[in-house]
Amino acid sequence: MNTSLTATRSTSQQVATGAGRLQERLARRVGLALLAWSRSAEARRANADRLRDGDLARRAELRHEADRLRDGNFTTLALVARTL
Repeated sequence: MNTSLTATRSTSQQVATGAGRLQERLARRVGLALLAWSRSAEARRANADRLRDGDLARRAELRHEADRLRDGNFTTLALVARTL
């Protein structure tokens, strides 16, 4: 007669262990997906900010060029008006 005691897991314990592992894997995957989404959103914001800063610099350049051309036109008109 075999009198050794063996510990066997019940089906409910096995299911609970499997469910716990599944939840852990899902939580890890969701965490990684959220991290990836957050990083891509930050990259999009940084890119938009960079483009916006570039637009501001371009606008300042254009404004400066327009002022220069307007001053040049004013000077030309003043010289032409003086000769009349």
